[in-house]
Amino acid sequence: MCELFAMSAAEPHTVRYELDLFAAEGGEKHRNRDGWGILFAQDRDCYVFREPDPAASSELSRMVVRNERPCKQLMAHVRRASVGGVELANTHPFDRVAWGRRHAFAHNGGLPGIEDRADTQDLLGQRVGDTDSELAFLLLLDRLNASGATDPAARFDVFTRFAGDMCDLGSANFLFFDGERLFVHADRRRFETEDGVTEPREPGLNMRSFDERHAGQPWVAAGASITKVSGPLHLFASVPLDPEGWEPLDRGTVMMLKDGVIEAQGRA
Repeated sequence: MCELFAMSAAEPHTVRYELDLFAAEGGEKHRNRDGWGILFAQDRDCYVFREPDPAASSELSRMVVRNERPCKQLMAHVRRASVGGVELANTHPFDRVAWGRRHAFAHNGGLPGIEDRADTQDLLGQRVGDTDSELAFLLLLDRLNASGATDPAARFDVFTRFAGDMCDLGSANFLFFDGERLFVHADRRRFETEDGVTEPREPGLNMRSFDERHAGQPWVAAGASITKVSGPLHLFASVPLDPEGWEPLDRGTVMMLKDGVIEAQGRA
């Protein structure tokens, strides 16, 4: 039961992001976390910090919080291991350089059977770790390469069809950054309750949007904050982080954003 968070903004924003508090808000109050990762996009490249240890006891996590990096696109993941051991190689977001840009991918859910698909057999040896999530990322890159898609609309079409295929395997909430744009897919997720962990159910992701009405205002929530909002800006999280403004995304929702602008939206 992992937790996802992402931002796409028109102007660089400094997001103070405390990973362990965020995971607790997401329902991980009674279970240990198995690693964390955060990406701050910088043009065609990005800062990526990852660690297979709980953020609560991590000096690296505290350093990241103390030294926030302004960015337009941000992606974060707090892991609860389901497939693959608690190792750095299995810690999200996964990243690769392709087409002269750094690409990154984070997943919440489970994709049983992905290793048995005909279209993943040649990709198994390319994994650094052994998660279904990393294999899904490699499959997406492989499909983008095979399609020859270079314009955003064509890449969004590849992503949409990929997300639909992954939903046939299991729960598949994805964040994908292609060095320029943030792609989002909402599905289902497990929730922790006092009675235990539920079966996957909607919503898998929630969105909060800011525009010129919020200009200059702070945003403060459990585990994350922005000193001064400059719209348009969109946030995505596994669960609402504060009481106001969050919209649950229907299962199958796919979106493509650049610099705070939703360029495309549809259903997988």
